[in-house]
Amino acid sequence: MECFFNDLFKKKEFERQIKNQIELTMKRIKVHFEFFKSKSSNKWDWTSLMGPDKKKVLEFFPVTDFILGERGEDIQKLWRDFYNLYMVLRKPILENAEIDDFEIKVKEWILLFCRPNQGQINSALQVPGLYRKEDITPYMHVFFKHVPEFLRNLKERNLSLRFFPLQV
Repeated sequence: MECFFNDLFKKKEFERQIKNQIELTMKRIKVHFEFFKSKSSNKWDWTSLMGPDKKKVLEFFPVTDFILGERGEDIQKLWRDFYNLYMVLRKPILENAEIDDFEIKVKEWILLFCRPNQGQINSALQVPGLYRKEDITPYMHVFFKHVPEFLRNLKERNLSLRFFPLQV
């Protein structure tokens, strides 16, 4: 969400229009959410969302209403796919095939997240990238590189990640 909001902060109409539209959209999906100016840096900050509210945002927030075109569709796909991957982790029992499928989908998810620009620069056919590799957090690295292995190890012991608290 931080990357999404940082994209919107750059738009000149953020304070006049976009800020209120996002807050209304959050209200519509029954999530308490506000933007506010940080006292120390005069930059925009926002309500920290916890589990249930964050899941609602990932599943229902219409990113494409705020970022148009392929970029908006790709970001919305990132959010929906992350929600679906999270829901797999919440299952009480996973079959080997589900873990294999999870591993494939989490790799696709991270590759979409840090997709570079494609095509010739400044051409009509250029597809802009989404985010930089530097935007990948340590949590995302673990999700991508280690969670499938954790799932397999837990399955061998008849356990699942559902028994552990997972933060969204």
